[in-house]
Amino acid sequence: MRRPVLSALVLASALLTHCRHGPEVETRPAAEPGPDVVEPLGLPVPRGQRLDQLRVSEDGRLLFTRWALEEDAFDYRVVDLTSGEPVWDWWGSLQNGLWTLVLSPEGGAGFVFLPSGPEAAFLVFRVSAAPIVMSEVEFTGGTWARGGGWFGGSSGAYNADGSRRGKAVPDWRAVQDALFLPGHEPDTVRYMHAGHVWEWDGRTAPRVVGDWRCAPRVEAHRLTPSEPVRFSPEGRYIAWRLKDSNALTVCDGESGEEFALAPGPAHAAWTDAHHVWWLEAGAILGMDVRTRERLPRRVLPSGAKAVALAASTHPPALFAGSEQGLLYRLPLGR
Repeated sequence: MRRPVLSALVLASALLTHCRHGPEVETRPAAEPGPDVVEPLGLPVPRGQRLDQLRVSEDGRLLFTRWALEEDAFDYRVVDLTSGEPVWDWWGSLQNGLWTLVLSPEGGAGFVFLPSGPEAAFLVFRVSAAPIVMSEVEFTGGTWARGGGWFGGSSGAYNADGSRRGKAVPDWRAVQDALFLPGHEPDTVRYMHAGHVWEWDGRTAPRVVGDWRCAPRVEAHRLTPSEPVRFSPEGRYIAWRLKDSNALTVCDGESGEEFALAPGPAHAAWTDAHHVWWLEAGAILGMDVRTRERLPRRVLPSGAKAVALAASTHPPALFAGSEQGLLYRLPLGR
């Protein structure tokens, strides 16, 4: 389903930075580190609420959290971990689950769409400047280009300042926005469609750069912006969930081979081209997908159970949230 043209002007003030008129917050004390290297982040969290989602930019600079509040409302926050300062936040109820939030690879910016009313706003937030509310925009999702200068998806491309960069990709109605990822080269994105890997600069026509043999399995998997699929950094592997069983599986785009990681839904994250991590019973499990060799499990301090997981790739680190709402960074060696 495609979203209608967005008129952001009505809701602009509701989505600007620091729009905080909702739940009280508290800063919880940092827990003691466990035997593994674990760095408590000590960020403010909504009082007494449940951590629902966690995402981080590839460079580990921007951290996104979503907290479940009462009566189907959620608290959304993006924080700059280098300074501890908030970059963007909002809380409220949405009309549906088709919200979208994507962080740029280098962590300097992101975009968000929240279907919070009949005229929902699309917004670009930035560390170094005020957020940009974009009006009269038809954008259905996608990703940021490497370098953070622009973002794009099936319906078109936009520069980081909100100006139009390029039109929709060919056959755009059949292209899945969930299958976009930052490109290998600076200032590009890649996407998977019709059994091929396409590279795009946002201006000229996309070009085929390889085959993607997971294409026949796309319809069997969940592809939703609010529960994003997880590509390995170079795009060869994808971690996604089956529609019928919710099992977390990995597919190799070069061979088309698919195998299960977990029997049910689980948060997944990649720390490099072939190491994937996921949650199981509150612990963090990992695997080298080339050899299927399991990695040493990681646990949070004081027996805390992990309920959310994300990862940066440079430097490689895991980011986890506990049942109590504490947030941790777990650095990994190369």
